[in-house]
Amino acid sequence: MKTILLSALIIILLAGGIMLWRDAYVKRKLKKLVAERYNVVAPLIHKLESKEGITKLEVLAMVQDPALRHGVYRVLKAYNRNDLFPAEFFTREKGAEGFLVNWLEFPTELGTPPDEIEFVTVITLLDNEPLDYYVFKYKTKTPRARGQQDWMIGVSGPYHASSNPYDVPLRVYSRFHTPKQTSPEVEVQWVHDNISKK
Repeated sequence: MKTILLSALIIILLAGGIMLWRDAYVKRKLKKLVAERYNVVAPLIHKLESKEGITKLEVLAMVQDPALRHGVYRVLKAYNRNDLFPAEFFTREKGAEGFLVNWLEFPTELGTPPDEIEFVTVITLLDNEPLDYYVFKYKTKTPRARGQQDWMIGVSGPYHASSNPYDVPLRVYSRFHTPKQTSPEVEVQWVHDNISKK
């Protein structure tokens, strides 16, 4: 009996240790990611603070990176300088892409931004009103734990008729399925049914 209890205690302590290590690892990775993003956007913030001139080309260079779009939009909005945000990036497609990239690079998900991402389609579901979900395919040269380097499907949405392109969508998700394993319609329905029902 003592052996069983001792074995159970060891397993519980090991599991707890692994969970604490994982939480600490995620916090470290997230802190590093936030610092890296801030370092890129900090010059823009400093120029806005000091009322230095900022060109649309400077902003364009930043928002071409999907991982920076939401942050740059929020910074410009906070300083009432939305006029600097490039019109070609003020679309739901570009906003949805940015949110998906941010989700993918979170340490508990893909852990890195995709090396390639492409818009696939918009799927509209009816749920009291039309809801638009944006579907993308993406790939990375850094394999996930299961060695996935093929194109994978990701979903961002829903967007309502009155949604701003940079309103935070309720559902951003990828099951890391390839187009051979699923379809945009199946992934959108799964995300709609299973992720954040608020």
